[in-house]
Amino acid sequence: MTSLLCPVKVTRNEVFCHTNCLMNCASSAEGNIVMSSHSVTSRTLVQIVEELESEEEEVIKFACRDITSTTNVRELLTELNERNSHLVILELLYLLKRLDLIKKYYNMSKVEVERQLKRQSKVISDYRYIMIELSEQVEERELDSLMFLLKNYLRNGAKLKNKTFLSLIVELEKNQLVTPNNLEILENMFQTIHRVDLNKRIVKFQQKENAVCVGGPYVNALPASASSFARMTSSMNPQLTISTMKEATPVQETLIQIADHEERYPVRRDHRGFCVIIDCVGNDADMLTALFNSLHFEVMCQLYKRVDEVKDILQDVAHMEQLRHHDIFACVIISRGNADSLFCLDGDLPGLSLDRIRSTFTGQSCPNLRGKPKLFFIQNYLVSDTEEENGVEVDGPKDCAASRPQIQNYSQIPNEADIFWSHCRVNELELQKSSGSPSLYLRSLRDLLDEKKSRKDLLDIHTELSRIIYAKKSGASLQLKHTLTKKLFLHPA
Repeated sequence: MTSLLCPVKVTRNEVFCHTNCLMNCASSAEGNIVMSSHSVTSRTLVQIVEELESEEEEVIKFACRDITSTTNVRELLTELNERNSHLVILELLYLLKRLDLIKKYYNMSKVEVERQLKRQSKVISDYRYIMIELSEQVEERELDSLMFLLKNYLRNGAKLKNKTFLSLIVELEKNQLVTPNNLEILENMFQTIHRVDLNKRIVKFQQKENAVCVGGPYVNALPASASSFARMTSSMNPQLTISTMKEATPVQETLIQIADHEERYPVRRDHRGFCVIIDCVGNDADMLTALFNSLHFEVMCQLYKRVDEVKDILQDVAHMEQLRHHDIFACVIISRGNADSLFCLDGDLPGLSLDRIRSTFTGQSCPNLRGKPKLFFIQNYLVSDTEEENGVEVDGPKDCAASRPQIQNYSQIPNEADIFWSHCRVNELELQKSSGSPSLYLRSLRDLLDEKKSRKDLLDIHTELSRIIYAKKSGASLQLKHTLTKKLFLHPA
């Protein structure tokens, strides 16, 4: 008995559709394998790094400053890969516009990458994106101009290890002069070099951010990126996300920190300043040298000099090239004198004019100190025949007026910013009363500046100094004149 088989008729269109379906499924499966992979092999990372240019490596390190403190690119990518943060590597390659590497190692097109990154919150901050974009548009001659304008804010003057815009931004970040919420200095610099287009980019970015601050100032890997990294790791380690966000600085506190920092002179911990001490009396040099050494100043100390010698010393210091590497200049002079001059060892007129001391270190006479605070502390022991018998010191308490010498006012400080002039005058007889003892003014100044826990700015310290001097009723007259434009803290935060 023969069975009859009825063949099923399949049309050509049905075969075509079935084949396409299988191909699409295979393609989709392959795509899922690529995107579901949480990491790439170490060999692949090595291959990616080998294909990067040095400029691209710098961009990667800059972009990841908020994510990791690692500065070696291979180690950096390995660290991200071990965190199962393969999307960060993908985002970095997209940021570099290295679509060839994305295609080669991830088998993804530009559209697919953009779609994937759109679904996943960006880890690299918008601030870093815009800085990288600006770096691509700043020409070399414009970079030279920016470095010249900002040299007083850089730790090594205008010298950078890598002469690039991003390395300049890193230096400004280290001094906390540039943060995601404070780009005013760049805005002004671009305006100065006539790059109005870049100035407008920064203004637009700041308006978009609307002064929203997340975390603290950017120095290496800081909590500023905590929320970004929390988004990246939330699916892998929820507990890490919670602890990281707890460590982030509150928005209100951060805004206060940044607002306060904007008013400060930049002061580094090392090579903080240069100090010249000229003691023509011989009581205070060792104490002052120890003080300024403890404040990380480089100190030059000179004893028992005549007027001409002091003039030469001050001129030589004003022309020292190394001043450009220091943030602060301090000059302390202890001498006998009158209301307008110091006699040094000469003992009589004309002496060394106080105006001459100040003018030696103006921005015009000493360009290496331009824009930097210049501090003068003068202890003047007034010889008896130069005292004035009338006139009241207006900045001292009334109950002390009768107990101290009354001195006529001296000439005004130059019409130039960044000068701090503290002048203590007391009768020469004080030297005979306490021979070999440091002056009350300088001893009290030492104690206040050495009080590291106080963290007061210099003007507040001088207010306290005035209170101490006048409370002692020692006959001393203390006068302050300054043109500081910012707060000055000799102990950096």
